[in-house]
Amino acid sequence: MWRKPFTVMFGGQAGYGIMSAGAIVAKAGARNGLWAFVVNEYPSLIKGGLNTCIASFDSNPVQAYEERLDFLCALSQEALDQNYNKLDYGAAVLYDSEAVNPDRSKVPQAVTLYPVKLIASLSGETAKVMANSAMLGAFCALSGFPIEKIADIMKTGFIKAKVLEQNLTLLYQTFNQTRSLYPEEKNFPLSFKADGNRKMLLNGNDAIAMGAIKAGVKFAAGYPMTPGSSVLTYLADHAVEYGLVFKQAEDEIAAVNMLIGAGFAGVRALGSTSGGGFALMTEALGFAAQAEVPLVIVNAQRGGPSTGLPTRTAQADLNFVVHASQGEFPRIVVAPGDVEECFFETFQLFNLVEKFQVPGIILTDKYLADSSIVHPYFEDGELRVDRGALVDESWLKDNQPYFRYRAADDGVSPRAIPGQIKGRHIATSYTHGEDGFYSSGNREYAAHEPEITAAGLDKLFAKVPGILQEIQGIKLHGPQDAELTIVGWGSSKGAILEAISKVNQTGRTVNFLQVLYLSPFPAQAVQDVLQDSKRTLLIEGNKTGQLGGMIRTYTGLSLNDIYLKYDSRPFTPTLIIEKIEEVLL
Repeated sequence: MWRKPFTVMFGGQAGYGIMSAGAIVAKAGARNGLWAFVVNEYPSLIKGGLNTCIASFDSNPVQAYEERLDFLCALSQEALDQNYNKLDYGAAVLYDSEAVNPDRSKVPQAVTLYPVKLIASLSGETAKVMANSAMLGAFCALSGFPIEKIADIMKTGFIKAKVLEQNLTLLYQTFNQTRSLYPEEKNFPLSFKADGNRKMLLNGNDAIAMGAIKAGVKFAAGYPMTPGSSVLTYLADHAVEYGLVFKQAEDEIAAVNMLIGAGFAGVRALGSTSGGGFALMTEALGFAAQAEVPLVIVNAQRGGPSTGLPTRTAQADLNFVVHASQGEFPRIVVAPGDVEECFFETFQLFNLVEKFQVPGIILTDKYLADSSIVHPYFEDGELRVDRGALVDESWLKDNQPYFRYRAADDGVSPRAIPGQIKGRHIATSYTHGEDGFYSSGNREYAAHEPEITAAGLDKLFAKVPGILQEIQGIKLHGPQDAELTIVGWGSSKGAILEAISKVNQTGRTVNFLQVLYLSPFPAQAVQDVLQDSKRTLLIEGNKTGQLGGMIRTYTGLSLNDIYLKYDSRPFTPTLIIEKIEEVLL
């Protein structure tokens, strides 16, 4: 029987510092040898509503969260009412004795309730902004989590000494009050031991922004749309430090055209949005493809269709993204599965879009974008920027006349940028010849429009073999030969890896085929793995099994079993283990 991580949920109304509490505990654990995974959930409201933060801890790296709770801290009635069914055997529930009234008929067996006066001990707005400090003090008293570890993190998080002093006073005051009510000293189930290794607590959006900065991004533009916005806010917060410009546009249409302008000018640029914003960008996506201008956009998926669930997760934009915009053209779509891939594949994508002069899309989702994980510092010393066929004045002098879209076997033409006099050219959204002129608007071209049109498309798609050679389209995790092969993509990676690790410890053999790049689709690599698989299980966070459909389209192969989850919540290792056992039995 495998042991799940120790999992605590902090819950309460927006404004009570719920998410800060989870981050503080995770950082405290990380500095003292523990690993953590933190998931925030919040409604799409301007004010109010239930906010929760789940933090899972273990002595070994944690790659996903679990819903079964060992400890619940409830500052509001909703925080308890909505989570009775998540309490594990032997769990503890700390709740505000003035704000929460438990329904004891719903409390699971062996769960212990601990009422403590928390918010009512505070006054005015202080009740909100400092409620998390009171909650953390009581949590430490009842769980055995060392309070001095929490205090150390607080000392690094407050700018004003007076505010820090108030929060520390409240932390220890509530700790002592709770200890006096429940004097039996508790021992936290995990050992704290600083290992000296540098770690950070970051989410997927942080990692994407960091990868972009490492890749040399100097311009970012967008219009706020959850859950993609924090990529842009990270870049804006570090703009001065790294010499980049951030522009909040009036809408997504303006933003994507700014990004195309930056790419045309030779500047690496990044935009970030969600499905609705990406929908507005799709016409310009085709413009970037036709003009062969490098472009990188993040689409952080959320529930749909339309406005859907702005603050919940889904994997339902796959078909949309790989086919977005009118006409046919190649684009690179990468779906990172963890923060490591968010960082390195973002860096890689910037090299790829410049090398092949195509649009690139980073397809993530709310779960990966917004969930934080304790992770070692990235080993980025070997990363090198590759700007592809970007030419200089010397090359232009020796290669006149300059045709921006000169025919090439690999589809990639030398690229000049504004300011290079001999590199002047037209970047157009119309079908064009080698010199960029509109094929129907030129008398000489008009007679040959069919040939020019076909040659232009052939040139675009000539890039695909080169792209497939450059990317690592798939990753196979686990034993080469297995009873069951799980197939999936994106943010389900962590939960799948945790699940197969636990299952393989029982003597069964399960591996995981992760499709990392969805376009161009790595058909041969996928086919090679699936043809050797004994049994297959598709796992996706959508209703229609979109990756499964792509696999059938490109390889003709169908998967044996399917596990689809489309209730706006992510997969957990426990759920996947249950499905694996069902399939194997």
